[in-house]
Amino acid sequence: MKLTIGGIDRVLEAPEGAVLLDILRQQGLHPDAPCGGKGTCGKCRVLVDGKEALACQTRVDRDMTVLLPRQQGAQILTDARAVSIQPDGTNKYVIAFDLGTTTVVAYLMDGITGQLLSKESCMNPQAQYGADVISRIQYAMDGNASTLSGCIRSALGELTRKAAEKAGISTEEITLGCIVGNTAMHHLLLEIDPQPLTVPPYMPAQSQALCIPSQGILPIHPKGTVRILPNIAGFVGADTVGCLLSTRLDTLEELTLMIDIGTNGEMVLGNKQRRIACSTAAGPAFEGAKIECGMRGAPGAIDHVTCREGKLSFHVIGEGEAVGLCGSGLLDLIAALLEKGEISESGRMESGTVFPIEGTRAYLTQKDVREVQLAKAAIRAGIELLCQAMKVRPEDIHQVLLAGAFGNYLNPGSACAIGMIPPVLQSRIIPIGNAAGEGARLAALNEEEFECSKRLASETEFLELASMPEFNDCYVDCLCFEEESE
Repeated sequence: MKLTIGGIDRVLEAPEGAVLLDILRQQGLHPDAPCGGKGTCGKCRVLVDGKEALACQTRVDRDMTVLLPRQQGAQILTDARAVSIQPDGTNKYVIAFDLGTTTVVAYLMDGITGQLLSKESCMNPQAQYGADVISRIQYAMDGNASTLSGCIRSALGELTRKAAEKAGISTEEITLGCIVGNTAMHHLLLEIDPQPLTVPPYMPAQSQALCIPSQGILPIHPKGTVRILPNIAGFVGADTVGCLLSTRLDTLEELTLMIDIGTNGEMVLGNKQRRIACSTAAGPAFEGAKIECGMRGAPGAIDHVTCREGKLSFHVIGEGEAVGLCGSGLLDLIAALLEKGEISESGRMESGTVFPIEGTRAYLTQKDVREVQLAKAAIRAGIELLCQAMKVRPEDIHQVLLAGAFGNYLNPGSACAIGMIPPVLQSRIIPIGNAAGEGARLAALNEEEFECSKRLASETEFLELASMPEFNDCYVDCLCFEEESE
């Protein structure tokens, strides 16, 4: 059977009965499939012979013309709060990666001066097999581990080549790479069996820091090495250790809460005396998946909503037509509708099951509100139980450091208005950008920083929320929206 892919002038051969989504994946076209092809998210919509269809639910039964949706480049956070570091000068050029569930960022640096020479980023191509780590772990366990490993290694290679070209050097001049990522991304990159992450006590098959030959992982000097920071637990990985390294929580006197909100919500509470980490299953709601008009932070996404005198106004990335909601816009919209009384404290939409956003194609559904409630309750429950474990109250926290793209762009007032973060902490919230990537840069430039990451991981306690009897009650208590603010 012949598939004519409209817009890119490609004709593909496909066996009769094959699933269209699988063919698009195999051809490297990176279809958007947050649910992993289960038919539940509706994001893999294409036009087949002029009619809308889900690629994951379409079998090739004839020659077809397939029109893919136009891909919009997402805004990928690469910057972080600058941290001073003295390179050890061992390597002339080094490259660091933040391997996220959704995005991948590369930083090429002069290993002598520490200067950032170039940076590159891309969407994580594994997303076509599922937006969340659980979907990808299941896909790997179904016999596809090499597919997931291969596609992310290919992405790392492409970013390395682009970064080197931009800096005017050859990839072989780079002698060291450093990678951080959550535990699932770590295992899928290295093709380590992720099965232990799916069963109690949810611990990694490999948690120690690694220093391994670069061959097969990065296209750098043939005798180059790759440093991979350690994991703390099954869902608190090397990216969290990178955040700890760049924020140096172990040197702070004041009680500090560090939160990295992505498809998971990793957080660490503590200071120089003691640190406890946990992970909450926030889900991919704030990254566009499972939200009917949800999308990543790309042109056309509503990224901020305000309510003035009962009237909503919004900002659109790219200043063009609004076609959907990214995480920060979704958060703002729900906070604004709470203020207007359109959403009750229990989360019920008072005017029906759909709220159209005037003047746009975007809308909010009752199901979307419930998804946000589930995500924000998980994060809030994690904060409350960390405080309980530390024997402190939320108001005792001196500062809240928000890492990651969603944390960088969200409105603290909205996060507190819906109760995701205790309202008493609103004025203490500080966005710190891509702190995980900054940690990777530090560990690439200086071996002592890499050694420090090992100590930080080993000295950080882990709180397994799923095993706590009080977690379910706390989680349910946090489902309702709060109206008070500081």
